[in-house]
Amino acid sequence: MNLSHPPTGVRAAVVAACALLLVAGRADAASPVHPHDHLRSGPVDPTTTTAVTALTAQDDKGDDGDDDGDGTDRDDPTAGFAQQNRMKTAPGDSIGPGALTHAYAQAGKLPTVPTRWSEVTDVPLQQEDKEYADPVASNFGSGFGLVSGRVSSLAVDGHTVYEGAADGGLWRSDDDGRHWKPLSDQQQTLAMGALAVNPADHSLWIGTGEPSNSGDSYTGLGIYRSTDRGRTWKQVGRRIDGSIVPRITFDGRGHVYAATNEGVLRRAADDITADWTVALAPGDPDTSWSSAATDVAVRPGTGGQQVTAVIARQFTGPGDANGVYESDDHGRPGTWHKVTPTGDLASVTPGRSTLSYSADGRELFALVGDATNGSSDGDVFRSATGDAAGPWTTVADEDILKASGAQNSDAAGAAWYNQYVAVDPADPDHVYAGFSEVFESWDAGITWATIGPYWNYGLKCYTNGLIAGGCPMTTHADQHAIAFGPGNRVYFGNDGGVYERQATLRPDPELPSKGWTNLNQDLHTLQYYDAAYGTDPKTGALSTWGGTQDNGNVLSLPGARELYQPSGGDGGFVLVDPHNADRAVNEYVDLDMSLTTNGGRSDGTTPSFTTISPACDWNADLKGCDPGPEFIAPYTSDTADVNHWVAGGRYVWDNAGKGWNTRCTADSCDWTAVHDTGEDHSVTALGVNGTVTYTGWEDWSGDQYASGIDTNAGGTWHRLTAPLPTRYVTSLTVDPHDALHVWATYGGFTRSYVSGAGEGHVFESSDGGTTWTDRTGDLPDAPAGALALWHGHVVVGTDVGVFAAAPTATGSYTWYRLGGTLPHAGVVSLDVSPDGGHLLVATHGRGLWSAQALR
Repeated sequence: MNLSHPPTGVRAAVVAACALLLVAGRADAASPVHPHDHLRSGPVDPTTTTAVTALTAQDDKGDDGDDDGDGTDRDDPTAGFAQQNRMKTAPGDSIGPGALTHAYAQAGKLPTVPTRWSEVTDVPLQQEDKEYADPVASNFGSGFGLVSGRVSSLAVDGHTVYEGAADGGLWRSDDDGRHWKPLSDQQQTLAMGALAVNPADHSLWIGTGEPSNSGDSYTGLGIYRSTDRGRTWKQVGRRIDGSIVPRITFDGRGHVYAATNEGVLRRAADDITADWTVALAPGDPDTSWSSAATDVAVRPGTGGQQVTAVIARQFTGPGDANGVYESDDHGRPGTWHKVTPTGDLASVTPGRSTLSYSADGRELFALVGDATNGSSDGDVFRSATGDAAGPWTTVADEDILKASGAQNSDAAGAAWYNQYVAVDPADPDHVYAGFSEVFESWDAGITWATIGPYWNYGLKCYTNGLIAGGCPMTTHADQHAIAFGPGNRVYFGNDGGVYERQATLRPDPELPSKGWTNLNQDLHTLQYYDAAYGTDPKTGALSTWGGTQDNGNVLSLPGARELYQPSGGDGGFVLVDPHNADRAVNEYVDLDMSLTTNGGRSDGTTPSFTTISPACDWNADLKGCDPGPEFIAPYTSDTADVNHWVAGGRYVWDNAGKGWNTRCTADSCDWTAVHDTGEDHSVTALGVNGTVTYTGWEDWSGDQYASGIDTNAGGTWHRLTAPLPTRYVTSLTVDPHDALHVWATYGGFTRSYVSGAGEGHVFESSDGGTTWTDRTGDLPDAPAGALALWHGHVVVGTDVGVFAAAPTATGSYTWYRLGGTLPHAGVVSLDVSPDGGHLLVATHGRGLWSAQALR
C-alpha cells in the first residue's frame, strides 16, 4: 500500500479496505490505517559504541521499507537509529572510553551564570482533544489519552512507584502512580536504565544508560544507590562511562547483579565503595560490547545459587559469545557455563532477550530476539522445568500473537526496541509479554489476549469521531517496562508513559483491552527533536510548536491546562510564523512536511493540514522528487523573510517566498530544487538570509564517512574547502544583519575519542564560509546540537548543557554555563522569541524550557 500522505489516523471511509491488511483477526474491521511507525529514534546516545550491525545492514537510502506492502512501515525503522548514531560517532562507529566523563568535567570547570528558567511543558499532553481531531493527521480516537515520554524502567516499593524516563531522569510517586515528582534533574546524567529496590533495606538502585537500543537512547555513567528514596545518589563502585544497564537484581543472600554492556557485574549489596566484579564477560575483549548482557535473573528457590543470563553482541546482533549462560555457584566469576538449549530454542541465536522466572522457580519464560536479523523478530519461549537448558517450547510468535487480536501487522517485530516478558508473582500461569502491544496469557502461554492494542482504530467497538473511538481508553504503543505492585496493580511503561491495570482483571473476549488507568498527569518527560516560538493570535502571548519522539507534533498555548497534539506519530522539524502561531509546518519523517494555517484545529471531518513534501517517499509521482532526505530532515525560514523557506534532502529546495500558500503535488509544486549536494548525500542543516543559503550535508554510503558545507554566497553554488571537522553538521545559523556572517555547529566528539574526527564544535565565518575560526575554546568536548544569536551572545546547546559567550574587545569568546534549574537532559534545539525576550530550549527527555533575556 502506498499512501501519499503520512498521517497517523487515516479514516475508515477512505481506507476501509486497507484496514483489513493491518488488523489481524479483524476481517470485519472498518477503521483508520495508521502508517506511522512508532519505532522512531532521535537525538542520540552521547557515547554510544554501538555498531549498528544487522540493523544498519537493513538501512537502504531511498527504500521506503514497506517490505510487506501494508503501508505500516513507510521507512526502515532503523534509519533514524543510524542517523542519530552518526550524529555522535561520525566519522567512526565507536567512541573512545571516558568521553562523557571528560565532557562533564569540562562543563563543571566553566563559570556559571544564574539563569531564571521556566518549564514550558509543565502540563500533560492530551491526544484525545476533539478540537484537534484531524481526520488524517491526528491520533484522535487512538485511545492513548494523556501521554509523556518513553519509559525505560519501573520499580515498586509498597505504594511508592519509581519511573526511569529515557533521558528524563528518575521520577517518584508516593500514591501508587497518581502523582509524580522529578528527583534527578541536576544529576549529571538523566539517561535511565534499570531500576531496582533491594528488599533487604529498601534502597533504590539506579542503572544509567537506556537499554532500548534506539538512536536516541543516551548512555550513562554507571550505577548508583539511593537510601533516601531517590533524593540523593551515590556511585556504586567505579564510574562506567558510556554504560547501558538493562537489569539490576538481588539474590537475597547479600549480592546484587547488573546486566550491562560490559557483561554481568556482581558485588556485595551493602558495601558501595568496593568495585564491581565482572562475573561474566565471554566475548572478545577487543570488540566493543561483545559481552553485552541483555538480562540476568536469579532462580527463586535456590538460595541464590543458580543465576542465569543472556549475552548478545551489542545487545541485538550475532556474535561468537551469544547465548544463554548459567552459574550454579552463586554467580561467582569462573563458575558460568554456556547452556545448550533443547527444544525450540535450540535453533535460535539469542539477540536481545528478557528472562522471567515464576515465583517458585519452577518455570522460566524468555522473550528472545533473533540475533541473525538484529533482533528484528522475537518469540516467547517457556521452559516448564525452570531449567535454562529447557526443553524450551515456543508459546508466542508472530502468528500466535496476530491470532490473539494484535492490531500491528508486525506483532512480534522490533524486539531490539520493544521487549519484556514477566510472570505474575502471584500466579505462575499468568504471563505478560510486551512488544509494540501488550499481550497476556492466563494458561502459561497456551492462549494469549491482546490487552494493550497498538491503538483502538481496528477494534470492533471503534466509531469514527468519538473520543477513543467510543472504546475504553487503552495504553500507548511500544512496550519497555513492567512492574508488579500491591493491591494487584501492574504498572506498564512504554513510548507514551506509565499506565496501570489490575492483575486480576481477566480479558473480556469481546473487549480484552478495557481496564487501563492512565498515570501520566504529572510526568513531563517529552523527547523533543525541534521546537519554535510563535505568537498566539488570540492573546498575543507566546505559543510553541515542537516535534517529539512518537508523540507527534505538540502545540502549547498560553494558559492552557494541557498540551495538544494536532498531528501524531513522530514529529521532526517545525517551522512557525513568529507573528501568528496558527501558521506552522510540521514534519513526520523523511521530509514529510504538512502545513496548517489554523493551528491544527479540526472538527474531525475537515483536514487542517496540507502535505507539501517534494520527497519521493511522500510525492513519488513528482518529477525530480527528492530521493535522499534524512530520517529527521531539516527545513527553515529565511531570517529576513518568514515566507521564504528552504528544505533539504539530497537537493536544496526553495519555495520562492510562497510562504503559507506553498503547495506541492505531482502536477504542480512550488518547491524548486536549486542545488544538488550529490549522489548519496543528505542535507543535515540549513541556514538562509535573503539570497544566501548554507547547507550542511553528509555521505555515509562509502567506506569513509564524508561531510561538508555548500553555499551560494557570492552568487553561485560551491563547496567550501576550508578545513572543518569531518563530522555531522548539526546547525547553521546566519546573522540576520549580515548574510556572509554564519555559525556552524558539529555533533560527535573530537579526535581525542574518535579517529579522524578533527577538532572543535563551534565555528564562525565572516566571509560567506571562505574562512572559518574555531570558537570552541573551553566548551566541553561533547556533541553540539544547536546555536542561537541572542542579545549579542552566542548560545550553544549541547548534550551536557547550555552555554553562552559574548565577544570580547579582542574578538575572542569566553564561555560560561547557563545555570539554574534547567534539567541536565540533552539539548536538541534553541529558538529566540519574536520580541527577543525569551530563549526556548528543547530537550530530549525533559520537554521545553525558557529563559529570560541575558543582560
